[in-house]
Amino acid sequence: MHLLSLLLLLTAGACEGVYWQKLTCPYEGKHERLLRVWCRKSSADCCHGLAFSQRQHSVDGGHLKVTQGSDSFTVALLQPSPGEGVYWCGVLSTNNTVIKLAEGYFHSSSAASIWSLTRWILLLLLPMATIFTTRYPREGSGGAR
Repeated sequence: MHLLSLLLLLTAGACEGVYWQKLTCPYEGKHERLLRVWCRKSSADCCHGLAFSQRQHSVDGGHLKVTQGSDSFTVALLQPSPGEGVYWCGVLSTNNTVIKLAEGYFHSSSAASIWSLTRWILLLLLPMATIFTTRYPREGSGGAR
């Protein structure tokens, strides 16, 4: 049973381990046909980045993967972000104004690398700790003397 749990955990971790960080951007029906925007916040009301169509699945030379949902799109970084900071996703209005849909803090590459490695170590240690504590209960914790 523990082996099955370990395999399920590893499989789930492997699927998510491909992407560094993600941001889901929910939008209203009236925004469905507008260009999507991915940008880094540069001031309280401004950001710099790029715009792309709802049909694009790969953006910025393959550094970003875009998944389209029925009322949202998700941007996933395939490589560490070039700069730590707040990023926005949104749509570009007809008067070329960015309508911000969501924002998230994205870590620098070193922080993402450290978390990725730490997550795998913890993923391996958790089942071992569970097995160890069930096989070798602490003495004096309710057992027969």
